Amino acid sequence: MTSLHPPPPTPGAPAHTVLFDWNLDQFDELVRNCAEDDTVNLALRFLPATGLVLEAGCGPGHVVAYLREKGFDIEGVELNALVVEEALRRHPGLRIAVGDVATLPVPDGTYAGLLSFGVIEHFPAGPEAPLAEHRRVLRPGGVAIISVPSYNRLRRLEHGLRALLRPLRPRNFPPWRPRGRPLNIRGRDGFRFHVDPRQGPFFEYWLRPAEFEQAIRAAGFEIVASLPTHHLVGLWSLFGDRLVRNEARRFRPTAAARWLDRLLRSWPYCHNHMHTIVARRLA
Repeated sequence: MTSLHPPPPTPGAPAHTVLFDWNLDQFDELVRNCAEDDTVNLALRFLPATGLVLEAGCGPGHVVAYLREKGFDIEGVELNALVVEEALRRHPGLRIAVGDVATLPVPDGTYAGLLSFGVIEHFPAGPEAPLAEHRRVLRPGGVAIISVPSYNRLRRLEHGLRALLRPLRPRNFPPWRPRGRPLNIRGRDGFRFHVDPRQGPFFEYWLRPAEFEQAIRAAGFEIVASLPTHHLVGLWSLFGDRLVRNEARRFRPTAAARWLDRLLRSWPYCHNHMHTIVARRLA
């Protein structure tokens, strides 16, 4: 049974979060690539076998489509109305709707499971509002799988080097980054966490492991599993296509990248792109 119903799509987004665009021509490829996605595989492992599941912030709905093929009763909600409109035009049977993950139009305890993959870090005020709504719409004992970009060891090292060398040659370091971007870290410009410096004044937060876990517990969840994920994506985000090729979110490492990945995994949270928590709603 579907609990969300799509309103007429409208452009724009609430000012409290970030709006995304997607390439709908890659939809079938995105669905196939779910088989290699760390968080999707955690969903297969930890989601309840029965009961309605929500993907909060589903983009064009490729994860929804993939997990429906696996037998889950799942629907999705996405803020970008134009993406939802086009996805439904191309795939009329897709169960996705327009909506804001921080204000969902469903009763308390609607869902047995909830997925939130790379969503809550895009709220400049912090993750509290979407996490509170995630908890509200889950039934007691329901499972949420939530991921955010990790402020990992290499990112912290890079930020430290940028800060150290900024007075010397601020436009030229580090050489693999676009030039002229601001350096935003915790305590600067009013932001509460660590802001990705490549994307302008605000695109997303990076969270340290303890910060993310604290936010999950404060929202009323019990942590079932907490682990670094998407290590090859982390190498790609640092070094680009020279080490890892991004083919519609399927990440293909070179031989050097495979060797570096094995080496760096000796240090937890060294180069993972995402940190994923499997949580259970407390009563």
